[in-house]
Amino acid sequence: MKSTFDGKIAVVTGGTSGIGYAVTEEMLKRGATVYAIGSRNESIEKARKSLAAYKNSRFLVADVTVADDVKRMIDTAVAGSGRLDYLFNNAGIGMTHPTRYLTLDMWKKIIDLNLWGVIYGIHFALPVMLEQGSGHIVNTSSIAGIIAPPAQAAYCATKYAVTGMTEALRYEFAADNIAFTTVCPANVATAIFAGTEIPKDAIPADEAARIILDGVEKKEALIIFPEYAKMLYERLSADPALKDRFMLEYARRRKAGWERGVPYLGVPDDLL
Repeated sequence: MKSTFDGKIAVVTGGTSGIGYAVTEEMLKRGATVYAIGSRNESIEKARKSLAAYKNSRFLVADVTVADDVKRMIDTAVAGSGRLDYLFNNAGIGMTHPTRYLTLDMWKKIIDLNLWGVIYGIHFALPVMLEQGSGHIVNTSSIAGIIAPPAQAAYCATKYAVTGMTEALRYEFAADNIAFTTVCPANVATAIFAGTEIPKDAIPADEAARIILDGVEKKEALIIFPEYAKMLYERLSADPALKDRFMLEYARRRKAGWERGVPYLGVPDDLL
């Protein structure tokens, strides 16, 4: 059966590693022409070699925190393929750090990448999609864009902004045939866990990519995974008192772990 993505043109930022790489490869398998975007030549060359079997793969170096780079990225894809059907604003970084120790440089770094990188992508892709009369923008938020874990204030600030912005855009441009989807991953087994134990609920990146693309194919508004994260979100949303107990205990354990020099990487699921 022909895939929805067959023959389509997509740009994936952060497309040379982690979830972005897995989405790039899965879209290539489903017949799309994909421009994988990386911030460094080394990551681009590594991805180019590993995806060499796909003749519909394309690669560009771009820093999504620089508006001119993002404009060039979009312009290159449109010039080379004549259109832009999908933009995955996926590039981003995590940050779990006690807020009292955050520097302004740390705030700026995460906002520039996680929020401005998404804004730039939307800003330059939207006119193209409006002119062609169709398109789909997929913005990677996080479970921390719909639930606010302690010691992740800076991360939540960016990811809640992405979630809210994407929802607003979804309604604003529905009549223009432009779809918007928010992706909210929790634990996915990628290099982000290098040097630490991978959480038991983490899923492989290729499984995450299939979940994302299956949801995008159905134009879902919000894609939450793994299942544990979806359950957690639903439980805490339905029971504010439980949410308070859960988050206060979460904060206590994270603070204690930080003071001992052993970061608390779990969640207090014994309270559920």
